[in-house]
Amino acid sequence: MTAPAMQAKYDRTTRWLHAALACGVVVQLALSAVMHVPPGPGLGTNDWHRKAFELHAKVGPWVGFIVALHWLWLLLPQSRPGLSYLFPWASAETRRVLFAELESLVRLRIPPPAAGSPLVGTVHGLGLAAVTGSAMCGITLYLGYFVGIAIPRPILHGVALAHLTFGFLMWTFVIAHGSMALVHWIARPASQGLASDR
Repeated sequence: MTAPAMQAKYDRTTRWLHAALACGVVVQLALSAVMHVPPGPGLGTNDWHRKAFELHAKVGPWVGFIVALHWLWLLLPQSRPGLSYLFPWASAETRRVLFAELESLVRLRIPPPAAGSPLVGTVHGLGLAAVTGSAMCGITLYLGYFVGIAIPRPILHGVALAHLTFGFLMWTFVIAHGSMALVHWIARPASQGLASDR
């Protein structure tokens, strides 16, 4: 069962933006795993952990730029499958399909490749939301610490905590996304076999 409004085809721009964003997120997570945040500009040990932090800080605005481009593209009418695909729970009809897909996934049954999947759309939508939050926090920290814009310290501290929280969410998302891709890869032959028997 698939919702009529859902479309599975991604346009080329969406695919490129998704690939660029995925690469940026993986790079940032890898850097965050080994970096040490210095106590302040010019302070702390200038070792490779510090270099990883500085690289993380410099790559961050580029990831934020890709996020902004992604959102802008999603809002355009030529974007496929579009914004509604990433946030299918806004519609009662697609929510029903989403819950049915979750039920089927537990049984290792997945929709055929041509079908628009609200579950897949939801995963990508939640990932984009988490990346957006992380990028916004990271850019705020960059402007406050590296550019020197006068942002009150309590606000920067709160943003830093939010950025850390989004980082944990991103790790969870990447692991879950990879696990779901593996489940899809394992379940696909069985689902195709069921479809061919009908």
